[in-house]
Formats: sequence, C-alpha cells, structure tokens
Amino acid sequence: MILRSVVGKLWLTIIILVSLVLILLSLFLSEQVEKTYVKDQKASLSQLADEIQKTLKALGSDQTQYLHDMSKISEMFNTYMVILDRDGSVLTNVGSPVVSNVPWKDVLSQQELDKILRGEKMEPKTERVSLDDQTGLSLPFLKDDILVVGVPYFNGEDIKGILILYQTQDQLSETDIKRWIFYSALIGIVLTTVFAFFLSTRITRPLIQMKKAAEKMARGQFSTRVPVRFHERDEIADLAMTFNRMAGQLEDSIHQLSQEKEQLFSILRSMSDGVLTMNKFGKVILTNPPADRFLGLWREKDSDKEMNTLPPPLRNFFNKVVEDEQEHMGDITEQGRTWAVIMAPLYAGDQVRGVVAVLRDVTEERRLDKMRKDFVANVSHELRTPLAMLQGYSEALMDDIAETPEERREIALVINEESQRMGRLVRELLDLARMEAGHIRVEPGQLSIYEFIQRVIRKFQALARDQQIRLSADLADGLPDVCWDGDKIEQVLTNLIDNAIRHTPPEGFVRVRVYEEKERIFLEVEDTGSGIPEEDLPFVFERFYKADKARTRGQSGGTGLGLSIVKHLVSAHGGEVSVKSSLGEGTVFIIQLPIRVKEEGKDL
Repeated sequence: MILRSVVGKLWLTIIILVSLVLILLSLFLSEQVEKTYVKDQKASLSQLADEIQKTLKALGSDQTQYLHDMSKISEMFNTYMVILDRDGSVLTNVGSPVVSNVPWKDVLSQQELDKILRGEKMEPKTERVSLDDQTGLSLPFLKDDILVVGVPYFNGEDIKGILILYQTQDQLSETDIKRWIFYSALIGIVLTTVFAFFLSTRITRPLIQMKKAAEKMARGQFSTRVPVRFHERDEIADLAMTFNRMAGQLEDSIHQLSQEKEQLFSILRSMSDGVLTMNKFGKVILTNPPADRFLGLWREKDSDKEMNTLPPPLRNFFNKVVEDEQEHMGDITEQGRTWAVIMAPLYAGDQVRGVVAVLRDVTEERRLDKMRKDFVANVSHELRTPLAMLQGYSEALMDDIAETPEERREIALVINEESQRMGRLVRELLDLARMEAGHIRVEPGQLSIYEFIQRVIRKFQALARDQQIRLSADLADGLPDVCWDGDKIEQVLTNLIDNAIRHTPPEGFVRVRVYEEKERIFLEVEDTGSGIPEEDLPFVFERFYKADKARTRGQSGGTGLGLSIVKHLVSAHGGEVSVKSSLGEGTVFIIQLPIRVKEEGKDL
C-alpha cells in the first residue's frame, strides 16, 4: 500500500536517500578517524617510548629520578608509564602505585613479551582490560580499552625489563567517536523519517484532496472543490486552483448539457411525430411517446421481441440507410393506419454511428386525400352519365330522330329523369356541405313514434313489393312521445331504408325496430342484403364511399352521399349511428337518439 501512494513513495525516497548519505558519511568519518586520530596517537606514543628508551640507555644505571619525573610529566599528558621485569612483574619503585595490580601478562601476549626482551620494539596496539573482574579495583582512569606500546628497558647496556606506555579510553576517544558517529547517523535517520513523513504529507495533502475531489466528481458531484491556502502559493497550489477552474467549467458544461438534454426531451415529448434513434447495430436507444405507441403495435403482435428491437418494416429502412449512407423515406401501413417514415444516418466523424427516424401518422391525410380524389372522381362520374344522356337525347330531338309523339315523349321523360337526378345530386352536395360547415338547424317538435314510423314505412311499401322484399316495423310497447326534428329524422330513415331495399335481393326482408333503453330511443334498420366487408365498415359514412368497388352509381341508383348525410343529421340531434355487418349475411344500422333534443342550447 505504501508503494501505491505518492506519500509512501516520497517518504521512502527521502529516507533511503538520507540513510545512504548518512551511512556513507559515517563510514567515511570512521575511516578518517582511524587514519588520522588513532594513527597519530599511535605514532606519538611510539615516538615518546623511543625517546624515553634512548634517554634511559644514555643515563646508564642512574635512572630512578628520571623515571619518576617522566612518569609525572607523562601523566600530565594523559599518558602512563609502567616498567616490567623480565618475568613480567611490575617494578614498584617507578610509575603509579595502582597500576601494579594490572594483569600485564594478559594485556601483552607471551610472544610480544619475548619479542621486546630480545630487543625489538612492539608496535602500538589497542587492548581491552577489565580491572573490576580481575583485580577488584575500579580505577577512574582505567577503563575497558587502552592504547599500549612496549619497548626494551635498558639499565646500562643490558635489557633489564620492559618499558610500557599506555593511554586509557578517557584519553583515546576513537571508539566513542565512531560510536557517536553511528549514533548521530541513526538519530539523523529517525529525524529524517519523521520530517520526511511530515514533509511528504504536507506536500501531498493537496494531491490527496484533488484525488478525493476527482473521485467525487466521477460519482457526479460536480460542485466539489479543492481547498487552497493562498498564503502558500506554490506549484501544487496553482495546480489545485487550476483543478478548481476546470471543475467549475466542467460543472457549467454539464449543467448546460443537462439543460439542453431536458430541452431536447421536452421537445421530443411534445412532438406529435414519433422519433426513434438507433445505434449502428439497429438497437433502439431513444424514443418519444408517439414512437412508443408505434412500436407497441408490433410488441402486441409478438410479445417475445425485445423492447429495443426494430420492427421488420423499419428494419428494411434501417438496412438501406446504413448501406447507402443516405436518407430514405416511405410509408408503412399496419392495422389500418399509415405512417410516413423519414430515416437518415447519424455520423461520428466519417463513420455512421447510428440512424434517426421520424414517423408521422398520415392516416387521416391519406384518407382525406383519397376522399378528395374519390370525391372528384365520383362527382365527375355522377355528372358525366346524366350529362351524356341529356346531350344524346337532346341531339336526337334536334335531329328529328324521334318520329312519333310517343318516342319524343319517351325521350323527354328520360331527359327529365336525368335532370332530376342531377338536381338531387347537387342538392345533396349542398346539404352535405352545409352540414359539414355546421349550418344544420334542428327544429324539434312533438312526435308520436308509432305514427312517425308507420308513415315512413308506408312510403316504401310499394317499392318493397315491386322488389319482392318484405318491409316491416317492430315497435316496442310503451314508447314515449319524442321531441325531434321530424323532417330530418325522416330523411335519415328514408336514406337507410332506401339503401336497405336497393341492396337486398328478392325474397329478402327489411325490418325497422324501435325500442327504448337507458332513456334513449334506438332505431335499427336491418336487412338481409349482401352485407359490407369488415375492412370497409369504418368508412361507410364517408362521402361517395362504395363498399362494393365493382358497383357503379348507375347500378345502385344512389348518389353515395346518403350515409354521410345520415351521420351529420344524427349528430345534430345529439345521437350516434353505428353499423354491424357481415359479408353475405346482411347489415344492421343502429341509431341512438335522446328522447328530447335541444334547440339552440335550450332543452325543449
């Protein structure tokens, strides 16, 4: 964990660097102490021993006073002198009396004693002495380590013993110096560790704060800032200030993006057109409510499909757009509704990263366009036939083709019938135009349903007999009197009964049923005719709509406006009209009317 943090790396780097420096410095100083201080001490002690030896050799046998004087003088310079006889025992008449108890045979080896007694000089050396353990003495000037040198002791020309000069540890501080050097190095390492940790922590604290701030920003907390001490302006403080500026700009950018995203979503939700966005693999990633309703049509048909899977018609458009990298458009029809589709590629640089599609429900537009075309075609057709007949028969009269009065009368009768047919068509067109413009004036009046229905039935009895069709009325008991516009409701029933008779084969029947339910009067016109295909039922009340596409207006005898007029008249009375039919099984038109109809906002 230490090596994975900046504090740990910086701390270890400082400690290792300082430790190496202190250790190398300690070794260097120890070596220098060894080379300079100890070497000089040994040389000085050895030179002093040589000088004393020469003097003693020159004095001959009169040495006692000189030895006592040199002993006193050497002690002033922290150097002590001892004379041993040839057996290694201390001569008691010279030197300090306390050193006689020092076990010099343990300090100097037998080989060194023999070497000195042969007239050779012993090189200075450092030796360890423990007087407390061996003599029972505790001397303040004799401690564990001494620097000792030995030379032959001459009394005249003969070697009488061994002259030893030594310096105690109090005066010889080589070991102490080395020890304190290493103690100082150790203390330096410890202090370096503490200060390095403090320094690294202080230096890296802003970095740690920036790291925590970055983690918070990664979790979406873009308002996070790093505290900055302005009285400690350095590179790290500048970095923290730059980080805060970056965080502020990022927060502003995220806020603006969020606002733009919300604005885009609001626009998409408020659009009446459906919008879908797909990635380059054809998965739906964004939709608005109209697009969801569009996709719901296929999800209802195939519940196993994933929610973000394109329906087959859109998949074909998608493949074309991705392949061509161009915009494509067209229509999709499903369940009686039509959508206009515009699909275009979305780019990321030069690559197609997805596709956007706009869907518009154009069912009503297509229906109205078809109605317009059908209206023009039907009106042209309806007018063309009588105009052609009028032109032909009038030319026959002008050319005197009809020779007898009976032929001329017959031609005049045809011209009259076609003129009436044209007038009826124009009149119904004008009535329908007024109705669609809302210019229907309902003038309710009190009516007896029984008398009203019977009167309408009697009007069609002759026509029904001629067509060999049974026409009847089925009225429930206890029906109340109603307040309707009798002329307009009679026109409604006339159009429905006339249609029923014209589309019912011989030996069939047409029945008018009247009953009351939930304070509303129901009028049903039922026939046993050819019926209406199921796919045509939603459109039968449109102008000029023909359920039988092969039948012409001349064959049916109608103008194609009757059911549309029926719908407008019933709606003007506050009622509803519907149809039930099966192909080859007949048709039932159902009218619901209130018992009392309002006139100009007043309940009569």
